[in-house]
Amino acid sequence: MKKIPDKVIFGEDALNNGITYGSVRNIMDENELINLLKLRLSVFFINQVQVLQDSRSAFPLATMTCIGIETLGEVLLQKDDDDTSYQFVGIIRKVDQRFGRKPNKKFEAKLKEIWSEDDLKNIDCFGKIVYRFFRNTMIHGYQGKGVFLSYEDTKNIEFDDKNAYLIINPDWFWNSFKDYFSNEFKLISNAQNNDPKRDNCLKYIHSLLE
Repeated sequence: MKKIPDKVIFGEDALNNGITYGSVRNIMDENELINLLKLRLSVFFINQVQVLQDSRSAFPLATMTCIGIETLGEVLLQKDDDDTSYQFVGIIRKVDQRFGRKPNKKFEAKLKEIWSEDDLKNIDCFGKIVYRFFRNTMIHGYQGKGVFLSYEDTKNIEFDDKNAYLIINPDWFWNSFKDYFSNEFKLISNAQNNDPKRDNCLKYIHSLLE
């Protein structure tokens, strides 16, 4: 028995008509499947989250940006059973290379004053700080603990070495994710058949259709 019935809506096709899981299951063309996944994520995620930016809803916008980053990580990257942050961090460090950098000694020393050794386990870049002290704490308690939001204090991202936290502009965060999302799907559509991201994207699609 299929996990999701054929008659359930999968998303939209290129003509903005609804398309069902059953119809998508019958499609063999890989590029068409990749395009339908992009349309699905655009319709059900990008377009619906966009209203949060339009209304300047900072906390839900930044939280949904984290969900988008993690979703794109599942689409593009293989899972690492030993590191639950692997897919999230793999994408956020591409959204902006600063998330892939290691905190300096002053930042690290202050982190150790604030957080326990268990809290800081495997924290080796700013992307993991976002995962541990924003993504996790927002989803499980709707509270940023090491990453804070501001429209006024930064145009993109700031690193406070003295207090060991990040300040992120939620508009910049969301726009940067959207740009990366769009560019990656263009690359995947034009990639060779043995491209790792393309292969993983197709595996993700087939997992939806099982």
